[in-house]
Amino acid sequence: MKNVLIISYEFPPIIGGAGVYAHDLAIGLVKNGHQVSLLTYKTPRNEAFLASFEKTYGIHCYTIPEKKYVHFYLFFRQLKKIVKEQSFDTIIFSDARAKKMGALFHPALKDLSARSLSVLHGSEKASFFEKPSFLLRAFGMQRRMLNFLQQQKKIVVVSEAEYELWTKTALKEKLLLIRHGIDTDIFHQRTPQQVSAIKARLGIDPDRPVLFSASRLVKEKGQELVIESLPGIVAAVPDLLCIIAGSGAYLPALQQQVKELKLEKHVLFTGGVAREILSDYFAVCDLFILPSQFYESFGLVYLEAAACGKTAIAGNRGGTNEAVVNDVTGYLVDPVSKEEIINKVVTVLKDADLRNRLQTTAYTRALSEFSNVTMAGKIINI
Repeated sequence: MKNVLIISYEFPPIIGGAGVYAHDLAIGLVKNGHQVSLLTYKTPRNEAFLASFEKTYGIHCYTIPEKKYVHFYLFFRQLKKIVKEQSFDTIIFSDARAKKMGALFHPALKDLSARSLSVLHGSEKASFFEKPSFLLRAFGMQRRMLNFLQQQKKIVVVSEAEYELWTKTALKEKLLLIRHGIDTDIFHQRTPQQVSAIKARLGIDPDRPVLFSASRLVKEKGQELVIESLPGIVAAVPDLLCIIAGSGAYLPALQQQVKELKLEKHVLFTGGVAREILSDYFAVCDLFILPSQFYESFGLVYLEAAACGKTAIAGNRGGTNEAVVNDVTGYLVDPVSKEEIINKVVTVLKDADLRNRLQTTAYTRALSEFSNVTMAGKIINI
């Protein structure tokens, strides 16, 4: 058994990719038989969640208060206190703020370097090195971050697309590709009886085909084009219900678009939902769709759908081709092509044999290659 400390300012229930990663990694490590501690921040929004997380998994949660201008110092001070109290075999700097703290206070943390590693999620190359903010430049963050990362045991990247970007840097010898894994306690397949019960609880007509989309609601995530495609889809699947989960500044524009297209009977906005409820929506849908126009570093949400036994349609940019294998576990489409979206959605919804084949392959692949237990097992053996 090894003793592991994960540092992540971002952590559920406040949703963000790096926070979800830290959560899923911690659980995966516990399931592999290791002792895990977490250093994060505490507010009224996450206090109850952290208490439940600690009790359920036996993970000790060290916290700092949410202080806007001094959180890096508070992080550093708490870290120094923790490592005096406990001896850790591995220390993982998970999110961007954890790595910024490590870089700012690197001279005082050098004794931790040989047993520490950082995880790169997708935005770090631009925000740390290519387009740093004025404040980061003022603190010499590019130089500090490079020194910090070069001294670590390894640098984990979560997708092949991200790995390729970093191989062109001075850090290439430190890189190790370990893909993000899914928390299969949350995202799992349901029985037909369970699906019926969830539909009843959510107020979904059991006879309606369900198209589901979930993400932050920003223009580039693709919900606008999904809604624009709905008249063509509804022409072929008249009783379709499209459920869109998520919150964001673009929600009013999407709601107005639905009104203008007179699609109120076919679209349901849920707002932001907890991951457990997200899993319920995956369970009741017939097809998941997120034709993102972003250069996604990976596309974890498609694998979460797959772990619930559902196939997905994704945009063909960035690392989504690692999460969705075209014509094997789902489809990759041009995320600005309404015609492609209509064609693939209608094809999958109308062809039950095809849908079942894609779903079965997606589910099998998600569980065999992308569980958080598998991910954690690889990381602990670095």
